[in-house]
Amino acid sequence: MSTNEGCLSSETFLVKVSEFFKIANEKKITVHLTLKRLIDRDPVEENPELDSTKQPFFDVSQKATGVVPAGKEISTKEYPLLIRISYGSHAKKTKCSTIINSDQLDKFWQDYTSVVKSSMNGLIKKKKKKGKSAGTKDKKKGKK
Repeated sequence: MSTNEGCLSSETFLVKVSEFFKIANEKKITVHLTLKRLIDRDPVEENPELDSTKQPFFDVSQKATGVVPAGKEISTKEYPLLIRISYGSHAKKTKCSTIINSDQLDKFWQDYTSVVKSSMNGLIKKKKKKGKSAGTKDKKKGKK
């Protein structure tokens, strides 16, 4: 299993997400979120996940198809998810990350979406223009 060095716990990460969005809303800057599958690199054994030409059935996209050719095996290994969040740029960039195991993912996403929804108060619903819609104009043209 991977180590969690330099990463925050999921609870602390969610607190930081809330802080990041608050600062981003005040300064009107963008918050970047990245997700990726976390693979522990083994330079001696060479991970089969990293060599899709020699080991194509260890690729995650092959798991989604559900079709296994005869004599081939598909990796059933579950990987943790590395989630990073940042705002700012270059020297002023502020960032943090966390690692979530697959069995904790559902709870994390529920907590994360509630934090994001409560933090995105800067979004304003666009007002529709009063007047005729494009659909009614086309109908009138057809009647002439």
